Amino acid sequence: MIHQNQHTGANHIWCKILKSNLYFSLFTLSLFTLVACTESFSDRCRREAREYTERECPRLEHQFVIMDSMTYNDEPQGFTYHYRLTGDFDKPELLTPEILSAFTEQMQQALRENLTLRAYKERDFTFTYRYLSDRNDSLVLEASFGPDDYK
Repeated sequence: MIHQNQHTGANHIWCKILKSNLYFSLFTLSLFTLVACTESFSDRCRREAREYTERECPRLEHQFVIMDSMTYNDEPQGFTYHYRLTGDFDKPELLTPEILSAFTEQMQQALRENLTLRAYKERDFTFTYRYLSDRNDSLVLEASFGPDDYK
């Protein structure tokens, strides 16, 4: 009988440990869930754009194109990608209306085919691309694409 009580006592201690671990795990999970639930989708997008900019920018996209930042916009809901044109791409004589129009069409097609933006496309985001001259900070091209442009 004493042996059985010792065995029951050990089980009782293990049960308390498991319960306390279970309660701690549930508490931690609840806390993480609560924190995650308090961040709205807009706040999450704003944070992700900021973190992407801090981690990845400036980033050389092409020999003469540098991505400076990415920002989130509330109205219209979407992302704006900020680029800088340098070197040979920063020459006004090369940036004819025909070339800029063809480039805009290529951006639109690339956006249509981009699968990594699916979650944002499903929420009808607008994607804006701004290209500034590195030479004088003037706006060279701004193109915005809404749901009608990429669906």
